[in-house]
Amino acid sequence: MAMIDDILEFNKKFVESKGYEKYITNKYPDKKIAILSCMDTRLTELLPAALGIRNGDVKIIKNAGGVISHPFGSVIRSLMVAIYELGVKEVMVVAHSDCGACHMNSNEMIEHMKARFFIHNNVHVILCIIRKGGISA
Repeated sequence: MAMIDDILEFNKKFVESKGYEKYITNKYPDKKIAILSCMDTRLTELLPAALGIRNGDVKIIKNAGGVISHPFGSVIRSLMVAIYELGVKEVMVVAHSDCGACHMNSNEMIEHMKARFFIHNNVHVILCIIRKGGISA
């Protein structure tokens, strides 16, 4: 937990110094765009820089692989809120090279989960969800 403690300590100082003030904006995206992208850490700063977007410009929705895996899942729900409540007019889906989500193997993932002490019954439930969600085996 040391890394989380470091992050929380940084956040405390950030709030105390009012470092957030230069990022204040409203909930409506200025460019009226929502972007669905991968949660890959390489994209954290690269994606906004590559697209010329700044805080407040767009709604960014991230998940493993930047995919829509269910018609009533969290990605669609987020897009519906963005479109119908926050004024989004356009949606971009941005993929990237060497995406780890594209190379996942559900059987290997289950073995990793077991190795990290998941209870076997929960692994079975998660296995069913993964297979329904379309992650290739």
